[in-house]
Amino acid sequence: MSLDWLNFLMNPWFVLPWYGFGIFAAAWVLYDVLTTNRHVNQPLKAGWPIITVFFSVLGLGLYLLTCRPPEIERFSGEQAKKRHHAFVAPRWKKVVGSVIHCVGGDGLGIITAMVIARLLDLTFWPEFWFEYAVGFAFGWFIFQLWAMRRMGHSWGVALLRGGRAEFFSMLTVMLGMGLVMRFVTPAVVGARPDPSTAAFWGFAALGLLVGAVITYPMNWWLVAIKWKHGMS
Repeated sequence: MSLDWLNFLMNPWFVLPWYGFGIFAAAWVLYDVLTTNRHVNQPLKAGWPIITVFFSVLGLGLYLLTCRPPEIERFSGEQAKKRHHAFVAPRWKKVVGSVIHCVGGDGLGIITAMVIARLLDLTFWPEFWFEYAVGFAFGWFIFQLWAMRRMGHSWGVALLRGGRAEFFSMLTVMLGMGLVMRFVTPAVVGARPDPSTAAFWGFAALGLLVGAVITYPMNWWLVAIKWKHGMS
């Protein structure tokens, strides 16, 4: 099956506006969670802007749909807190929050490692495992450990439980990223794109989006068994 219809992901006319809007939207999301929708949990206050940079209009739409109660600006104090918790209470929204938390941390590490790997001209498998290691470290030691500590766990328990949740989440995120890197990008671009090209950033966004979709069922299970807590 031809993947030529994905050619737009290597064209600056698409990639530049995509990320331009994403950066603008991420700045607004960060401002919103700090000043208005303030009862978003702390790790997600970092996760949502990261995701919105890469997912652009899709990230902003997902934030408005799953995390920002309508007219939340009209409420304050305990009323705002109750409204937010009621809005994010459905299981599917909790899982979205879990995915955003996961892909925000993992994705930041993966893309950072990808830039370094391309500059070092690593071949596919060394690059893959380097990205896996850095993404896992970002997700575990920053986002998961942060979340577990905020739940009142000791450093030891937070490290263990955060690593347990991160292991399963990262497997599925990197599966999606790896499939795009291994099969989709070469089929469309013909070679692994350099970070200075639009194709690199276009397919980086696609890889994270595929990873987010693939990790959703895994995060549903992790939330169901209470290894992760999602949006609340």
